[in-house]
Formats: sequence, C-alpha cells, structure tokens
Amino acid sequence: MADIFNILVAGVGGQGAILLGNLLRTYGLNSPLIKNVVGTETRGVSQREGSVMATARYLIESRVYQLDQGYEKEDLISPTIPMNDAHLVLGLEPLETLRNLKYISEQSVVVINTHKRFPRDVILKKEGSKQYPSMADIVDLLDQFARRTISMDFNKISKSEYDNAIYANTIILGVAAKEFENIFLNEKLIEIIKKNLKPVEINISAFELGYSLI
Repeated sequence: MADIFNILVAGVGGQGAILLGNLLRTYGLNSPLIKNVVGTETRGVSQREGSVMATARYLIESRVYQLDQGYEKEDLISPTIPMNDAHLVLGLEPLETLRNLKYISEQSVVVINTHKRFPRDVILKKEGSKQYPSMADIVDLLDQFARRTISMDFNKISKSEYDNAIYANTIILGVAAKEFENIFLNEKLIEIIKKNLKPVEINISAFELGYSLI
C-alpha cells in the first residue's frame, strides 16, 4: 500500500516556480521511494505580474511517510491537489503563498521566502492601491493554519552567500529536503540538480546551505 504526498509551489512570473515544480517531479520519477508522480502548473492573469503555481504529487511507500491512506499506484491520477491537502508548500513570494491558503492545513509545512515582490500598482503608487500586508501578519496567519512555518529571506541569504539572489529557490529546496528527509534522498536530489541547474557547483552549495539552515 502507499500514501500520497502533495507539494505546492506558489510564486509569480519570473521566480522559477515552474522550474522548481519540474525539478520536484523529475525527482519523483527517479526516486526509488516513489511509485508514481503527477503534477501540473498554472499561470494566472496579468494581475501581480502573473500568479504561478506548480504541483508535484507523489505516491510513496507507506513505510516512508505513514498516512494510513492505502492508495494503489493507479489511484494517483489527478495532478490537482485537493483543498487543505498540501503536505509541503514552497512559497516563493509571500502574498502568493497567502493566496493559496485554501491548500494549507494542520498537516502542511510551509517554507516561505519573505522577500516581497510588490504588485505593479504598489510600485507605481496608484491612487487607492492597497499596501502590501506585513510579513508578521502573513506568517501569523500561516501559523494558524499550517503545522509548521519556516520563514526566511532566501533572496538575502543567496545574495549574501553567492552575490546573486538567483539561487534562493535552490536554498529553499535544501530546506524542504531537510524537513522531509525521509522522502527526499540527498544523493538523488543532487543528481537532479547536476543535470538541470547551472552552474552546478554553486547550486549544489546552495542546496547544501539550505539543508543546514534548520
């Protein structure tokens, strides 16, 4: 028998949510612990420069992550995560993470990048535009729904360590791997990184940095 493990990646256009979702599905296809994997991505309208969501759903051995669900391989068909059923949420942008609150429940671990990507109307300071919610309010709300919230400015960490914020998502992946080390095999994830992310050395370092942060 097996259990389903649901991963949601939430961000906006240009943040790499689609790439991160693809990496997670590629891992699922290559991991000996996972029997089947499905997933999808959706791109929103131009609001906030385009909301982006990616999913990866794993059918895993019950001995790995015991949920007593009792699924068979053919049961994992839909790439869409049911409401309140995300186990891992990777929030690449705070407000987009909050917009996906309907997927978060007491079983969810949320890893959120606190670096804000402001909506265009806030940047231009249009009359009547809403201000960005405070990070304290966002994290407090997530804490009310999620089992655990891990919040850091991963852009700042990446910029400090590698002089470039582009490796923030790889650091986030490392944090997720540490939090669910019974599901994510480091050696297998590093193989995926080597084949899909350049430069290889820095991305591996960023992954290992994320793994060491919690």
